[in-house]
Amino acid sequence: MLDNALISRLPQACEVISVIPLPLSENCDTAKTEVRLQNGHLARFFQKSSTGQHGFELMRAHYESESSLYRFIPQNVPPPMALVTHESDPDRHSYLMEFVEMDADKLPGPKPFIQTIATLHRRSAGNSPSGMFGFGIDTKFAHLPIPKCWDLSWTSWWKQHMTNVFTCEARERGTRTQDEDQLVDYYLNEAIPRYIRPLESGSHRIRPTLLHTDLWPGNVKFKDDNETVCIFDANALWGHNEMELGLLANPRYPLGKAYIDEYWQHIPRSEPQSDADSRVMMYMIRHQACLASVYPNDSTLRDL
Repeated sequence: MLDNALISRLPQACEVISVIPLPLSENCDTAKTEVRLQNGHLARFFQKSSTGQHGFELMRAHYESESSLYRFIPQNVPPPMALVTHESDPDRHSYLMEFVEMDADKLPGPKPFIQTIATLHRRSAGNSPSGMFGFGIDTKFAHLPIPKCWDLSWTSWWKQHMTNVFTCEARERGTRTQDEDQLVDYYLNEAIPRYIRPLESGSHRIRPTLLHTDLWPGNVKFKDDNETVCIFDANALWGHNEMELGLLANPRYPLGKAYIDEYWQHIPRSEPQSDADSRVMMYMIRHQACLASVYPNDSTLRDL
């Protein structure tokens, strides 16, 4: 049975035909709803839902993130519709969107995959609503809170962000070795000044750009036309565009060099260009540390 709060956001006077649960997420409940419109045509919608304060924050994070992306690449994001709290159970919250049929088994190749991301980056660059780096609300990486406060400096924002990431990783996985603590200290206090600060030094400047931040193959699919790429489950951030490449470089995914090289065909490397590969590795470490926090029992995730 569909909650009245969701029904009120569907097309006026439509008839709900079915609500089918779908086992598509480890982090929330998902379902497809089919309705008959006043003109007799059928329409389908998709909803995610979860409970409690964490559930509300997770649904809000996805709704606000994908609404932001939809502004710039509407053909590549499932159209967001509403964030609602259920009338029958005020502890349950849902994110409602239009249902998009996708090919679940085929990974888009470098050209269509990267063309979509490069379009998002080009269209959004310099359009941060605050003019700063960050995001309007905190988001989530699975169950992990990701603070997204605004900052004029990407270097400052990134150091604070990575401090939070490493703190969370230690909390989830337990005490690090002395060598691991030294690596964390080196990353924060040596590598960031060496590879991130030059982006904003001297005449160098970067513009806040809207990022998805979680473009693993499970979140990037072809629509059923087998041509249009659809991206979803975003955790949006106004950041340095090259951060998006960190996940692509992670060897756990079948992406890598071909996808990164394709990106450079669309968007030039930031200055200093000679540091670009090292910056991508800096951003890849962030994604690996987040994964290590989500899966604390996987002993391989502290190794790169």
